[in-house]
Amino acid sequence: MSLILFAVALAAAPAAPDHVGRLYSYVRSNSDGTEAERIHVYRAARERIEVAKMRGRCRNAAFVTGELDLTTGQARRLHAGRLRPNAGHENFGLLSFDPGRQRIDIAVTTPEGEIRDSVAVPDQPWHLYDYDLASLTITAQYRPDRRANFSFGVPLVLVRPGNDILSYLGRADARFVRSERHNGRRAHRFEVGGPAFGARGGPLWFDAADGHIIEARFGLPNHVEYRDFRLRLTRVSDGGPAAWRRLLTAHYAGCPAG
Repeated sequence: MSLILFAVALAAAPAAPDHVGRLYSYVRSNSDGTEAERIHVYRAARERIEVAKMRGRCRNAAFVTGELDLTTGQARRLHAGRLRPNAGHENFGLLSFDPGRQRIDIAVTTPEGEIRDSVAVPDQPWHLYDYDLASLTITAQYRPDRRANFSFGVPLVLVRPGNDILSYLGRADARFVRSERHNGRRAHRFEVGGPAFGARGGPLWFDAADGHIIEARFGLPNHVEYRDFRLRLTRVSDGGPAAWRRLLTAHYAGCPAG
């Protein structure tokens, strides 16, 4: 579905509940469970999500804020940062989409200086692959027909010495397979392929009632230390800002200073 058709259909569809204050907890890993990392996606406002990525208490944790455009079904901006004690955070990067140029621009501050990069993204809506499908799990809830095939662009940020950090993998095509039970939930199963993944795509399940992602299994990794990609939902909770702050605070509580 094109971006224009998506917006027209969305305007005609019944309004989906926004679930502001909801927390979606996932584990991202290789398909065999190695390199497991907890991915927490918090719906801070209707068009704002906050994502914390954690590998164990007291260890460095990423904190990325997404500003969403629910009309187009994609992000406007992503603010890359790191989690700090007492639920604080500091930003060190900005990724923004220019709809007129159909390009993503990125600026990242490193100890060695600022890195800038840009890439054309002709297929929209787009979802940053290394954002662990966080923007898709929210915007998919507003798809007018949750069983319809759909496509999206797949940009990727990988920081590797001597290489551009921002690339465009191409278009991902998601084909509806069937409705079924998956991980104890009613789900819609899709098979994802297309130019972005080629033969390294795989199944993607959405919650049939609420539309968020339940699980994804792809053969293409989204971080340099991975061999492939698995994202698995572990919990959905509606504790709101107080619960979110407790989760973030607990990560560094009692840890050595410095």
